[in-house]
Amino acid sequence: GGRGVIGGGNSGAGGAGQTSQVGRKIVYIAPMKALAQEVVEKFSSKLKALNIVVKELTGDMQLSRAEADRADILVTTPEKWDVVTRKSSDDTSLGNTCGLLIIDEVHLLADERGAVIESVVARLHRLAE
Repeated sequence: GGRGVIGGGNSGAGGAGQTSQVGRKIVYIAPMKALAQEVVEKFSSKLKALNIVVKELTGDMQLSRAEADRADILVTTPEKWDVVTRKSSDDTSLGNTCGLLIIDEVHLLADERGAVIESVVARLHRLAE
């Protein structure tokens, strides 16, 4: 399917292990939990040699804050990311650690869950300003 990429936050040089800094994390929004699991498996196997940590953050997979901070790439669903980013707005919030937001199947904006994706993008956009 189609893929949409929206960047926000602060970017800069740096490698793995520096993900707790503002704008260092990649957040991949998959349309549903089953696809999130597939993406985590695929990315983990391909990126393991680079020491890139990929974690699933969905209704099925709860992560501690420390685990989420250690992840270089978080794979989540629109609903879960909406809940996570709605909670807080300080510099240490997960929303603020996001430097790149990848929305898979962005054409789902037209579907009934589109409002959630739209609010997530708007919230990240405000954080990035």
